[in-house]
Formats: sequence, C-alpha cells, structure tokens
Amino acid sequence: MTIDQASLGVTPLRGRELDLGVRRVVPGDQEELWFPLLAEWLPRWLDVDAVPQMVGAPLRRGDQVRGHVIGCHLGERVRLRWRPRELEHDTELMVSLDPAEHGTELVVHLERLEGPAEQQAQREHWEQALEDLAREVEAERGAEDDMPT
Repeated sequence: MTIDQASLGVTPLRGRELDLGVRRVVPGDQEELWFPLLAEWLPRWLDVDAVPQMVGAPLRRGDQVRGHVIGCHLGERVRLRWRPRELEHDTELMVSLDPAEHGTELVVHLERLEGPAEQQAQREHWEQALEDLAREVEAERGAEDDMPT
C-alpha cells in the first residue's frame, strides 16, 4: 500500500490543516467498480444511506444530513463535504478510481484535518478500510472463478 505524505497548510479561517492520502489497487476496472463504490463501499465507510452522483445532493443517515456532494466526475471521482462521527468539524473527502496495471487504484484523499492526532487516526481508518475492501473484492473474484460454467 502506498501512502501519500501529509501536506501542511495554513488558512486564514481555520488555522493549520492537514491532508492525507491513502491508495490501494483493487481487482477490476474503473467502470465495474464505480457502482459498488457509490452504492456500497462509500455508504458503509461514511455511515450514510447513499452517495448520490449529483453535485449539491445531501448525504443522509435517516433524517440526519451528514454532508453533501461537492463534485462528481462520473466513473472517476467523487468529492464530498462530510463530518466523520468522531470529529467536531467537516472534512473534504475525495475518492477516485484510477487505471492501474493490475486493476484499479482506489485513492482516498481527506482534507481539513486539524492536527497530527486527527490525521493519524483517519489514516489508520482509511488504510484499514481499503485493506478490508481489497480482501473482500479479491475473495468475491475468487468465488466467481470457482463457480461452474
């Protein structure tokens, strides 16, 4: 797994902010992974009901709005403003699917983290999420390969 180095910026309104990036290659091509990314994986990771593809659409969990879509390039990436349950502020999350030699590279980029402890906790969370996903997709593909034709 490749992990991007943290970048540190100073903004006039929020003070110091940290970013992080985590990436993992998963089996499959962009086109086949886009639907499960929005319909299954992101809702599970973000604890929301669904992730719409329309800019401005809310991210909901029941009646509660947890964020909204701030950008979407169909089949390639989605950008969200979202508040993780463990944080007291919004973050910006971009998830992209990029072609890779042996599948598709799933890249998670999180912005607006407020300090090294927050950054480390989120890094560990996303590393685990992508590791679990890679195992899940590989197991599903193995089960499909074992099915009689």
